[in-house]
Amino acid sequence: MVGITGLIGSGKSRVCRFLAARLTSRLIDADGVAARLMATGQPGWRAIKDLNSKYIMADGRLDRARLRRDIFSDPAIKGTIDALIHPLIQKEVERDIAASAGTVLVEAPLLFEAGWQDLFDVLILVYADQEACERRVMQRDGVDRRQAQQAFASQMPAARKIERVHHVIDNSGTWCETQLQLLHLATLLERNSGSL
Repeated sequence: MVGITGLIGSGKSRVCRFLAARLTSRLIDADGVAARLMATGQPGWRAIKDLNSKYIMADGRLDRARLRRDIFSDPAIKGTIDALIHPLIQKEVERDIAASAGTVLVEAPLLFEAGWQDLFDVLILVYADQEACERRVMQRDGVDRRQAQQAFASQMPAARKIERVHHVIDNSGTWCETQLQLLHLATLLERNSGSL
């Protein structure tokens, strides 16, 4: 099993899709699992509603913008919500892994923050410098620089993650440069696929 993580805006999803296609492996997206769990009436949605109904809009949907704003601005709220939601996501991810054959890649932005590192044989960090990450987050999410900085600061620093992984992909440059790194990494993973 291969766990892939990285800071917000580092380009994890694009890297994961490329690597999964190159290795012809199943890709499990922990954020996608979280989105399913947070759909109206699902376990994550119920946990958030029980915590504070202010996060549920009049039509019953989760107020994702408000939740995101509070998570990134208040570490106590982030800790409480992470403690509620991470175990639910982990259970679903483990179920998906168990139902898969061969090498499985799991994209988990908060892999270390959630304490999932021991689930994987290989850990990969997708890295990009802070300026690049913030620029991507502003463009992707339509937020201002302050909000992008809050999101970036809410995660474990890159230096601490780098110390804990087996491989680092630097996605600060061009996509072509990143692809060359990924092709090399894919070769290494294929060579050691018996142990994954």
